[in-house]
Amino acid sequence: MSNTRNRGFTLVELLVVIAIIGVLVGLLLPAVQAAREAARRMSCGNNMKQIGLALHNYHDTHNKFPSGSRQLNGWGPSWYVGILPYVEQKNLSDQMPMVGSHPGYTGVSLTTRAAVNNTIIPGFICPSCPMPETKDVGGGAIGMLPSYIAIAGAVDEDSSLSPVPAIGAAGDTDLFMETRNRLANACCSTNEKLSIGSGGGTFPPNEFLRFANLTDGTSNVLVVGEISNWMKNGTAPADTRVNHGWTMGTDNSAKVVSWTSGPTQRTFNINSIRYSIGTQNFNLPGVGGNNGANNPLISAHPGGIQSLFGDGSVHFLTETMSLPLLKLQATRDDGQVIDLP
Repeated sequence: MSNTRNRGFTLVELLVVIAIIGVLVGLLLPAVQAAREAARRMSCGNNMKQIGLALHNYHDTHNKFPSGSRQLNGWGPSWYVGILPYVEQKNLSDQMPMVGSHPGYTGVSLTTRAAVNNTIIPGFICPSCPMPETKDVGGGAIGMLPSYIAIAGAVDEDSSLSPVPAIGAAGDTDLFMETRNRLANACCSTNEKLSIGSGGGTFPPNEFLRFANLTDGTSNVLVVGEISNWMKNGTAPADTRVNHGWTMGTDNSAKVVSWTSGPTQRTFNINSIRYSIGTQNFNLPGVGGNNGANNPLISAHPGGIQSLFGDGSVHFLTETMSLPLLKLQATRDDGQVIDLP
């Protein structure tokens, strides 16, 4: 008879095995998270691609782009409303006839409110966005907050000077020249009232532009960017997405022509570039939740944002991009041709 006994793990051996497993999980987890983010970033880029196709199809049908933010019997619709039939949302579009007073404002229009209440369009939301997809956007409607914003143009910090100094001239402070700038917000916080709107991009307020207006070439003009991550108001998170939802345009019929000619009311769902990609500081002129015309382009993708250009191509723009270069890309007709990665 054998005296040999089956020997199990000792406590020390068990702890060693657990420690090894913990190290392996620690090594594997960042790789898994990186793979997931890569997939989400690709999905976000596909959302942008579909929006680009919708804009092109809209242009093919109407021989123009939708207005980025327009007045119509008060608060009119945003560009999102215009492209609905071209992102397989014709049924929703038919429920929003844009008639009556303030048809783009869910806080007033019962028709719009009924259509958008609890309606989420996945293609309008970046899968990496850490913020809630919906909120009360007016009148008790639970509305979607989109991750993407159309580009109205860019801000020349010297645009209030007359005449605007040429690039490199004495008095020029930001190496960018644009005369189509206007104070663009008569509402809300002090910083929001310092918003500057632009008419130099593809989606300025109350204009219906064409491919022919993009004289820099469609592949050189930034038309849609991301606004899909928290900013920082001190140490607290701040949300600069569209406070009144994705259907909201503006209630002033003017176009941005010059510092002394243009709308002085909020223009929702469009952005005029004033700050670098990924800027986190909420306490800047033109930044706010209701609605800053200069809210920075920002995303949860490490290092930058997904962006859509006029030819329908999607590019990842990094946070290291110089601000003057970003402003040039946001402008449709500055004569500058820029190579993209």
